[in-house]
Amino acid sequence: MASMKDVAAMAGVSISTVSRVISGNIPVDHGTAERVKSAISSLDFRPNLLASGLRSKSGKLIGLVVPGLYEPFASIIGHLEYTTAQHGYSLVVGNSRSQPALEQRFVDNLIRRHVDGLIFTPVSHETTVIDRVLDSEVPVVWFDRVWDDDRILTVRLDNREAGAIAGKHLCEHGHERIVVVTGPSNVDLCHDRLEGFVSAVRTKGEDIPHDHVLVGDFSFESGVAAGVSILERNIDCTAVWAQNDLMAIGVLKAFSSHGVNVPGDVSIMGLDGIPLTRMVHPEITTVEQPLQEMCEDLFSKILHAETLVEESDRHRVFRPTLLKGQSVKSVSKHEGVADIIQN
Repeated sequence: MASMKDVAAMAGVSISTVSRVISGNIPVDHGTAERVKSAISSLDFRPNLLASGLRSKSGKLIGLVVPGLYEPFASIIGHLEYTTAQHGYSLVVGNSRSQPALEQRFVDNLIRRHVDGLIFTPVSHETTVIDRVLDSEVPVVWFDRVWDDDRILTVRLDNREAGAIAGKHLCEHGHERIVVVTGPSNVDLCHDRLEGFVSAVRTKGEDIPHDHVLVGDFSFESGVAAGVSILERNIDCTAVWAQNDLMAIGVLKAFSSHGVNVPGDVSIMGLDGIPLTRMVHPEITTVEQPLQEMCEDLFSKILHAETLVEESDRHRVFRPTLLKGQSVKSVSKHEGVADIIQN
């Protein structure tokens, strides 16, 4: 394996010059730098990133802490891995499993490792790591959450608009009796999505009764449980909107297992726009997040955190869009899943 000494010998320069070219922190004559880069390429030299990171306090590492490895976070990890690699960085992922203690441990460990930035989706608005994050010198961007402190940069979806898009779409297809499957009650975006949905439905002269709102936890299993609950309680509905795609697919699974046809007997909508919605039958109609653009903005904020001044630059809100599948149909007032069960 080639060493820095070998590179210096081939390029005809000192080891310190090779180090300066690799770090990029100190200007080097263009011709000299090109000779060093050519030698690095010829020898297939791979610098010790840990050692250079300890010297420069930069290991080209970006930390990411998420509440789970389920979608859409799996897609987010993929997008961020690609984006960071394009700029010579590596991504270190911590899965808090929605556990505050584990979340705190991951955040603390990443800050101790001198990551160049931390992208963080807190377990809930009850997170306990806020002081640790703010006391560190690490640039921090919160994803999909809002916090009332301007020192924290944020990237999120317009969740009220996402809910409104779903509500409007179902109402335009004649749905009046709708069940909503929300995420956890201690996650603010769930309330925003529900408020947007209810507002859109009320604009059309309808409403969502309290017993038509079921609480899940964003998992596929909680979607299955919600679907079974709808059937067992004989809830009269023509459509179900789940606040993420995994729960929507879970509801679809429960209905299919009990002989309820989607969308023939009841329609289903989700939110996120994950690839899995195109892999099931019928394809799920959903509200799509522009995840790739959001991830690019997350990384950009890490790189330029100190220069972001304008409110619109520090706190970016992305707009969702409707992504049509085949899981929603137009209905008459007399249709619904309760009629299917009774017959």
